[in-house]
Amino acid sequence: MSNTTPPFSISASMTHSIANISEALGKISVLYSPATLEHYKQQKITSVQMKNPEFQFTASDLSNPDNLLCLHRSLMKDQSEKSGSYRQQSLALKSGAQMAPQAIRVPQMVEELFAWFNTTAHHPLISSAVCHYELQFIQPFAQGNTELACVWQTKQLSQWHTLFSLLNIHNLIATTRQQYVESINLSTKIGDSSVFIEYMLETLLSALNVLKSDLKSITKNQTPQHPPQVEETLDINLQAPQVIALINVFNQIERPLNRQELQNQLGLKDRKHFRERYLKPAIEAGIIEMTIPEKPNSKMQQYRLKN
Repeated sequence: MSNTTPPFSISASMTHSIANISEALGKISVLYSPATLEHYKQQKITSVQMKNPEFQFTASDLSNPDNLLCLHRSLMKDQSEKSGSYRQQSLALKSGAQMAPQAIRVPQMVEELFAWFNTTAHHPLISSAVCHYELQFIQPFAQGNTELACVWQTKQLSQWHTLFSLLNIHNLIATTRQQYVESINLSTKIGDSSVFIEYMLETLLSALNVLKSDLKSITKNQTPQHPPQVEETLDINLQAPQVIALINVFNQIERPLNRQELQNQLGLKDRKHFRERYLKPAIEAGIIEMTIPEKPNSKMQQYRLKN
């Protein structure tokens, strides 16, 4: 199998979007309890996953072609007799200006795409968007390619960060359908998926901002767990770039870390600077906590995001 790399390039816009998305994820994780997030999920989300009971079973690992076929079979079982099977005929795209790749090439193209996805070092926000576009370009199935690409990316991002399980990309693109189609068409025209990646990152960031707003509305209708002055202090401290950077480390690693591990992740050598500018403000704001609070100077001390 050839080592095929999908064509795309990284722009400054993408870098900024990834930073803003990470910041939004960090704030949501710190400010809202798991109970509040679960309440939101139960009350607000209308998900493709909930409409297809088989999805959770077939989607345990979507990074190989066989499970992609299973996912399509689950999504389209009541809509197409060819669910779970690659298309066998040529397919003209709706725009009429482009033709999808020949049907005979589809299995190999999907294999090559997932081989790249499983070995790439690119950020999951980038690699999942690339695969979303490529699935739309390849059009592996006669029907259901858009729904498939959206559910696939939602699942992949949820594995990277659990908050993405509160979003439904298929619903998100429905509200920006014209931009979605235009970004795909333009990416196909120039032979580079960067335009689509930028669109997707902006859409995800917008959705997270809406999520924050919705969660804030929910908490206003609940009994506050902290005095107002504590919440205000927490919000102020969250604006510090050092604290945001610390939150992002925990969101990426998702386990307790000791001081040296945190410094290594942040690329910091000065222990005093790290304690004063990063660790101390985050602890005082109630953002992170010690794993051994009764022995703050213990050699076994680690830190984690506070629930």
